[in-house]
Amino acid sequence: MRLVAEAAGASHRAVYALFGSKQGMLDALAAHGYLDLARRVRGVQPTDDAIGDLVRVGSEGFRSFVLANPALFRLTFEQVSAEVLRQPRVVTASIDSHDALAAWVTRLRTSGGVHPERDLIDCCYAFHATCQGLASCELATFAPPAGPGFWKSKAATDLAGTWVDTLHAVVSGFAHQPATSV
Repeated sequence: MRLVAEAAGASHRAVYALFGSKQGMLDALAAHGYLDLARRVRGVQPTDDAIGDLVRVGSEGFRSFVLANPALFRLTFEQVSAEVLRQPRVVTASIDSHDALAAWVTRLRTSGGVHPERDLIDCCYAFHATCQGLASCELATFAPPAGPGFWKSKAATDLAGTWVDTLHAVVSGFAHQPATSV
């Protein structure tokens, strides 16, 4: 909390007055992250190509959130605590983020791009999981301390193209009948 106060040029007491506690600050950050992601997802301009639009939701909307705010992405999706997820403003913001994605998937379904036996939630889950995985791997291209550098050999490659190719494969797959579990 002291470091936040120093970085903001505010007093330690002012930060506590605003957030109440470290937990309050984490809650506010998580809510901000979900709302920022929802804003970016809703900000993608629709075209006549529902598949391409959903791909851009991930490759432009989700990816821009991750690259602009790597620490916020990690807080909201990789390191979010159960305590944070119980806070009403975080719950509301996370639902807003989900609803922004669900609207695009619903649009894809309406255009005939989702098999009738596929569930909306399953499509949202698969899409989000793919975006989250791509984001985590892209952040792993960053050298320490920004990232682990695990994928540093990919740092100079066209990762935007990797996002588009991967998401296109996932989204195109929604048109097929879902696999049955073994």
